[in-house]
Amino acid sequence: MILKKFLLLFFCFMFIINFFSCSNQNFSQSAYLEINLNEPRRHGFSVTQNQPLEIFQVIEKAASDDNIRGIILNIGSFNGDRDYLWEIRSALEKFKSGGKKIVAFFSFADMDSYLLASVADQIVMDELGMLNITGYSMGRGYVKNMLEKLGIGVKELRYFEYKSAGEMYTRDSFSEADKKQYSDYLDDIFHFSKDILMKARNWTDEDFNDVINKEFLYSAKNALSRNLIDHIGRSDVVLDVINEIEETVINNFVLFGNSSNSLTNASGNYSASRGSGGSPIIAVVYAEGQTDMEMGMAALNLSNIIKNLADTKKVAAIVLRINSPGGSAEAADYINEAVRYARLFKPVVVSMGSVAASGGYWAAMNASHIVCNPYTITGSIGVIASWLYDDGFSSKIGFNTDVIKRGDHSDLYTGFLVPYRNLTALEEDRYKQNILDLYSTFTKKVTIGRVMDINDVEAAAQGRIFSGIRALEIGLVDSIGGLSDAITVARNIADIDDNKRLNFRKYPQPTFMEKLLQNLSSVSGGKQIKTENILIDLILPDTDIQYRIIKSGQVMPILPLDTY
Repeated sequence: MILKKFLLLFFCFMFIINFFSCSNQNFSQSAYLEINLNEPRRHGFSVTQNQPLEIFQVIEKAASDDNIRGIILNIGSFNGDRDYLWEIRSALEKFKSGGKKIVAFFSFADMDSYLLASVADQIVMDELGMLNITGYSMGRGYVKNMLEKLGIGVKELRYFEYKSAGEMYTRDSFSEADKKQYSDYLDDIFHFSKDILMKARNWTDEDFNDVINKEFLYSAKNALSRNLIDHIGRSDVVLDVINEIEETVINNFVLFGNSSNSLTNASGNYSASRGSGGSPIIAVVYAEGQTDMEMGMAALNLSNIIKNLADTKKVAAIVLRINSPGGSAEAADYINEAVRYARLFKPVVVSMGSVAASGGYWAAMNASHIVCNPYTITGSIGVIASWLYDDGFSSKIGFNTDVIKRGDHSDLYTGFLVPYRNLTALEEDRYKQNILDLYSTFTKKVTIGRVMDINDVEAAAQGRIFSGIRALEIGLVDSIGGLSDAITVARNIADIDDNKRLNFRKYPQPTFMEKLLQNLSSVSGGKQIKTENILIDLILPDTDIQYRIIKSGQVMPILPLDTY
């Protein structure tokens, strides 16, 4: 008991220390801000991804801060999600538009990390680093042959051309429809990235083609000779480059990020501006993971949060950040209806992350405005089901099933791991009718939420995915941008003066213990305690696979497992 009290007091003490240590470093002379991305960050669908919002706020603050002359972008070997890196790049472009400079440093980078670095006026690469620019590809995994060997049969209940979530069970290669939609997506994002790099590095088409198709893998020496970078070195070279750009010696630096691997050894934390107690509040709500009532984004709780925010007068607008491949139609509609309700009282702006498709799009479509990342996978307006059943599996493992039933279909879900029989013709017909009914509901809700003609919706439906770029062209979203752009849109719709500072509240709010762990991590120099990650990896190595196994046989608006 004494030990528990001591630990609780210790955590509270560390929390308080960290809270006060996060105040901005006071500096009177001009400084460069180092943004260090080399911190542990969860990929995929975490409960909350708080870092992006804070980075965008910091960049925005630095742009208007007369004491900040420029930014050192310390990428190191950081490899983030494509959409996230582009959003940082977009924010830095706005920073540069004010005449301030950026110097980027990396050691190891792929095409997306390099795309971020290309925003800089000067790029420095570590002498022993490596740059890998190969372009983009998308691969699909297929388990048809494995299931056949195991004695598990599959019936793909698919009635829409592009709704391909069941193909991994029934095919061993892309269908023509699947190949077309993913080829179109790759064309969109590849040419988008190509245009950015050609402009940033002043390349011709021939230069770009040579960079990715002839050489693709670069040492620092090779990269310099091909005009991929501007300098080779480490922190000393970065500082020399800054002095050369500024034509004076810069000795003052402030830091956002991890201090243990900083290039500048800056000690102070440069944090985002906060409004006063009377400042307008924008609620940033994270809807991450499968659209499920209890799992993933936990729609039951999240919809209540959105409704409560709608009824909170101090909240001027809501920004809903969606990262979801879909799942339960019911859960998606809970979010959809909560957004529709909230719109009656204040703006609700959706910011789409790496994926907001199928049920993820369903959750978004009632928003006042949808901001989509160019790399977002969205659309996929459609539903599907797959029926996995015992086709010799039990006999292979020596298991027998004997059934007594009352009701012709009462044994439909009986079996060991999977149902012991296939669907009858009548049962398949009932599934088909259910799928068609749900699809009709989905498309009708899109016409209402997006104010579109049903024929235009149908042309964009059939389960087809789109890049954010193409989704804008066909009316599924309203603008291209990231989380910071969504906040700007929300500010404008809410008619908040540009000169007013904002207060942000993030939801779902972390528990008390999560806050303690986050702050303990910050005090210890960014070295996170990963006990919970180890347990998750051991018990649930892939929560999305677990989810699909649990939901097998259910009609769902959901993407293929390896789409995102």
